This record gives sequence, structure tokens and C-alpha cells, in this order.
Amino acid sequence: MKKRMMALLVCILLLAMMIPGVAQARGNNAPRAAITARVVRYSDAQFKILERMVATANRQIEIAVKFAQLTPWNDVPWLLAYVDSIVANVFAYANSIGAVVVCEYTTYYIDGQYVLIDPLRVIPL
Repeated sequence: MKKRMMALLVCILLLAMMIPGVAQARGNNAPRAAITARVVRYSDAQFKILERMVATANRQIEIAVKFAQLTPWNDVPWLLAYVDSIVANVFAYANSIGAVVVCEYTTYYIDGQYVLIDPLRVIPL
């Protein structure tokens, strides 16, 4: 009987310690007011331009990857810098019109190592 009471007491203490932690799951620095999402709708022409930019960027990335795979020297740092410069332009335009573009990483074997390259994809809102 004594073990049962001790187990019950331990369970109650653990529950009492867990409740305040769960009650403040919002965090210490979270705003008090409800957060509303600002939806900015872009025009169809802007979306078509973005789709063309993404398709062009993905083609350039594919060509650069094939080039890096065919060369005998280690050009992975060049490839990553080149891909970042291509992606930066597309992300800048997508952010300016309020669209969402994500990178889907793909693994390529280049110069004796596996490299993650990120082709782009547009997420229509």
C-alpha cells in the first residue's frame, strides 16, 4: 500500500510540474495579439514572369551541374556560388511580388563527392 501511495504522489508531482510548462508554450517573447497573415495577391502577368524566371534558372542550374560533372577538376565551390547567384535573383523578384518560391534539394555526384543542388519550384497562392 505504501508503494502505491508513493507512486501516486510521484505522478501528481510530475503532473504539477508539467502543467506550467505546457501552459506557457507560446514562449516568453511572443506578441500578445493574434497574428494575421498579410496576403498580397500578385497579378497573372507577374506570376507568368516568375514561372519563366524559375524555368530559366532551373535550366541554367542543370547546365552548370552537367558542366561540373564533365570537368576533371574540382569545381564544386564555383558551382555552388553560381547556383546561389542564380537563385538570389529569382528569390528577389518573388519577394518583391509576394510570391513563394522554394528550393527542392537534389543530390548529384560531382568530382568524387555528393553535392546538394537546389532546383526551384513556385508555390502558387
